[in-house]
Amino acid sequence: MNTISIIGCIVGIIGCVIGVATFTSAQLTKAKQDGVLIEKVDQCVKGIGEIKVDMKERNEKFDSIIDEHSRDITTLKTQMKTVMDKLQL
Repeated sequence: MNTISIIGCIVGIIGCVIGVATFTSAQLTKAKQDGVLIEKVDQCVKGIGEIKVDMKERNEKFDSIIDEHSRDITTLKTQMKTVMDKLQL
């Protein structure tokens, strides 16, 4: 082998090493970004779950308030009817 072939071979090997290192570095960076993205999605899912629980509790409170008001209105209608009957209107 002559010196030009040896130099060309060495440059080729160095180029391959640089290429593999660049590819590996890019994959690690991408994996890190994917990990951050997955963490953010998990955080969003947990937040949505907490909001669902909170909304369910509020809906139960609203339902009980509506039921109470419905009973009060029925009672008031009955009392009003009694008053109107006594006044003969």
